[in-house]
Amino acid sequence: MADRPQTLIRIITQRIVLFAVLAIAVQAGLVFADYYFDNEQLATLMIERETGKLSAGFERRHDETPYKLPHDLHRYGERGGFYITRIRTPSGQILYTNCDARCDNHLLPQEVNPPDLWSRMLSDGKPLAVAGGKTYEIDGDKFFIEIAILRDSDSIMWAVIGREFADHLAIPMAIMLFFVLGGTLLSIRRALHPVAKAAQEAGHLDPLDPSHMINQTGMPREIADLAAAVNRSLSRIGALMKSQRLFTTAVAHEIRTPLAMMKLELGNIDHPRARKIEADLDTLAGFVGQITALGRLESADRAVFRPVDLAKLADWVVTDIAPLVYDLNHTIAYSNLGAASIEGHAPLLEDALRNLIENAVKHTPVSAAIEVVAGPGLRLTVKDDAGVFDAPTEVPFGDLKADHMGIGLEIVRRIMTLHKGRLEIEVEPGRLTAMTLLFDEAKP
Repeated sequence: MADRPQTLIRIITQRIVLFAVLAIAVQAGLVFADYYFDNEQLATLMIERETGKLSAGFERRHDETPYKLPHDLHRYGERGGFYITRIRTPSGQILYTNCDARCDNHLLPQEVNPPDLWSRMLSDGKPLAVAGGKTYEIDGDKFFIEIAILRDSDSIMWAVIGREFADHLAIPMAIMLFFVLGGTLLSIRRALHPVAKAAQEAGHLDPLDPSHMINQTGMPREIADLAAAVNRSLSRIGALMKSQRLFTTAVAHEIRTPLAMMKLELGNIDHPRARKIEADLDTLAGFVGQITALGRLESADRAVFRPVDLAKLADWVVTDIAPLVYDLNHTIAYSNLGAASIEGHAPLLEDALRNLIENAVKHTPVSAAIEVVAGPGLRLTVKDDAGVFDAPTEVPFGDLKADHMGIGLEIVRRIMTLHKGRLEIEVEPGRLTAMTLLFDEAKP
């Protein structure tokens, strides 16, 4: 079985995500180029990041220990390393330092009152070697935090670039993608809601019923135009089907009278070949009757349904067809086991029951006992004691022949489908054949 096509929502989601990824990739390249190749800006950001993390040591200060190095900044806890810091007050009191002689070469003299933020490059190339400092005011007190990064073994530069990616790219793009994707999918879902409803209705469209059309209310204009085109096509198909069936039914009705006249004339001829022609005419007349029933079926719809008493309907059909059954040396009986009423098309139901009785007459041995049972509930059953059934369960309608009992059963099945029921067949070879018209509320 071929794979089902993707939904519109999934296709659009994939496209949005794809273009969002491309946009993120382009923006990432721009952010990287902007920061990686601007050493001065990158140095300033490195100073701000490191001094900001060092300033967290004032949060746990007290009178005995005014400053405590944060535990995750162990790189500033050893002397002789590549990361140097000095934290002091404006009066020159040093609160923390891991300085050695290199501080005099890279940091400002202690007697100098430093600016709020300063930085300078210690060498060219990457990774950066920088020195600088920043002034912080904490609880009304001013402090100077100075650092020097002689060799960036802990990848501070890349951490700074990563933070810029998050601040200027990842977070804004994620928020934008969330709202753009969410808003787009919500809008599409709302716009396609009437389309999905129309797709469910399309499976029940009947070209012969002009009231069965795709509802275009609430559809986007482009899809509404397609729905309108489908409705116009359904109208044309319905008109063609009606004209064809009217023609077929009219021809069938016109043929009946000549057939009856021919059989009447043949009755005056005493010859074996005349009897053979009479038999052929009976077969042809039966087929014409089936065509008439089919035309009535295909021109009907549930809008013309009326209450039908199944017991009365079965009683009338049995009374009407009994002479034919007796003429063919069979017997027929009728019993009512408490049949109910349904909403249906009485002529079509008569056709269905008549077809089952005629099949039982034509395809059973002489002297077969036929019984029509109404009920219990919403069912009609035609039984015979021959237990003979050789018609296929399913036959393509175009393959049925005029003398094949399958055409009658196919018409019965179509009538039951129209009434939301079904035909059930039970066979016990040599003992029983039971064909039941089982309607919606009835239980097997």
